[in-house]
Amino acid sequence: MRGYIPPQNNEELVFVKKICHTLEVAENLGYVQYTLFMDLRQQELFAAQANKFPNLKIQFFSGYNGECERKLAAIYPEYVELYPEDLPLVVLKSKLLDKDLSHKDFLGSAMSLKIKRDYMGDIILDNDNVYIVCHKNIANILIEELVMVKKTPVDLTFCDEELTFNKEYSQIKTATVASLRADSVVAALLNCSRSESAKYIKQGNVRINQLEISHTDFEIFDKDIISVKYKGKYKVFCDGLKSRKDRIFIKIAKY
Repeated sequence: MRGYIPPQNNEELVFVKKICHTLEVAENLGYVQYTLFMDLRQQELFAAQANKFPNLKIQFFSGYNGECERKLAAIYPEYVELYPEDLPLVVLKSKLLDKDLSHKDFLGSAMSLKIKRDYMGDIILDNDNVYIVCHKNIANILIEELVMVKKTPVDLTFCDEELTFNKEYSQIKTATVASLRADSVVAALLNCSRSESAKYIKQGNVRINQLEISHTDFEIFDKDIISVKYKGKYKVFCDGLKSRKDRIFIKIAKY
């Protein structure tokens, strides 16, 4: 497994300071504290700090069952009981009147309302409906203000049902790579040369689990999520199987 990667910039340093403060408050005052929604990279940073507080319990919540990316955490001492109804998390639901609308369309419309990203969880488009996981503090804003997405009406309401979503990918393919270096894997997912993939990486256009990388030899692990600017987002599966020529089999799933 990949080892812990410490904060890489000021934004991550500020995030870690906030998390440490939240953990300290939960431990010293003895009541439940909640984070805002965290992406995969922030969850990694959070976990590293939470490990320093062995007397605290940590639970993650995403608003639904299944593979998810954005989660908030509940932090509390072992002697405190956590009540689900106190979670600052709700799910909103609306009919999806235009099947051509995307996750990006809904997120962009929400961001135009000056809502910070860390107050929003995952956005799921599932058959005839769209589901938006969000913090309780912004739920009414979304219901009242997010009434149109790209000229398509939206009518958000609270969704109380238990939800389960299976991740769907637009494309799945198998490839072989010489190694699990980032330049080799990115070349496979983009179907380009390693020199081209190296350019993407060195220009800061590649993120692994929301961590921006700059080194071509950064190692890729099973189930890593790779985002390439302007090219899409992919999940890589590798179980260690090799070809007769000692190349590594990987499966690439595009979101």
